[in-house]
Amino acid sequence: MLHLRVLTAAVGLPAILLAVILGPGPFCIFLGVVSAVCSVELGRLHPHAPRDGLPVLMVVWAVALSLRFLTPLGDMPGLLITLPLVVALGMLVPLASLKRASPSWAWSVAGAIYVGWLMGYWGGLYSLESGAALVVFGLFTTFAYDTCAYLTGRSVGKHKVIPSVSSGKTWEGVVGGFCGALVAGLATHTVLGHFMGPFPFGSAVALGLAALLAIAAQTGDLVESALKRGAGVKDAGKILPGHGGMLDRFDSVLFTGTVLYYVSLWLTA
Repeated sequence: MLHLRVLTAAVGLPAILLAVILGPGPFCIFLGVVSAVCSVELGRLHPHAPRDGLPVLMVVWAVALSLRFLTPLGDMPGLLITLPLVVALGMLVPLASLKRASPSWAWSVAGAIYVGWLMGYWGGLYSLESGAALVVFGLFTTFAYDTCAYLTGRSVGKHKVIPSVSSGKTWEGVVGGFCGALVAGLATHTVLGHFMGPFPFGSAVALGLAALLAIAAQTGDLVESALKRGAGVKDAGKILPGHGGMLDRFDSVLFTGTVLYYVSLWLTA
């Protein structure tokens, strides 16, 4: 299992970094693909696996929402484009089947917001000044938390965080992940200063941001664990060897991007 996680990371991390460095277009494609796959996996977690068109609609919504900050129309806010699209797509659902499809409808709307709206904040982060550096900082700090929490919890974890939600999450893993996030945040902050220009915040602020991202990452992980527990499955998918599904890998990213975006806005206001 561990060697598969390492192999996946060895291929995935350079690909993500390349997408960020190449600019808004490739990064837009990255966000769209991840949102599409995550929403497909989330649709399969529905208790009754709906067979109507709503799961497809959820995927389209999620992708549209994830790209709301990265539009081809320059300075026009992406939300002005996204909301009419979402409303228009929603009208495609036949009113006659609305009562029958109401549980699926609620799941689809909530899923699109959960995946697409939260993922879209990475596009918002990229659009800020020094946005590419902030994105790299946020992603690597998040991945460091996930990896260190997994390794620490697997090796010495004994005390469960919330057994009713996740039987594998331990307080030892939380501490290990927190320490890993701090180290990765400071290291990434230093490296970015040499390769991507001055980082917008000092080292002390970077450490504070890393701590916040660690908390957000654990929150995102627990939220997805609750969804999987409700569906009675261990993993959301099988697309990433050693990790499970795309949603299993990016569940924490959904929350850390949102936190980093708003805190960055506040710090630069």
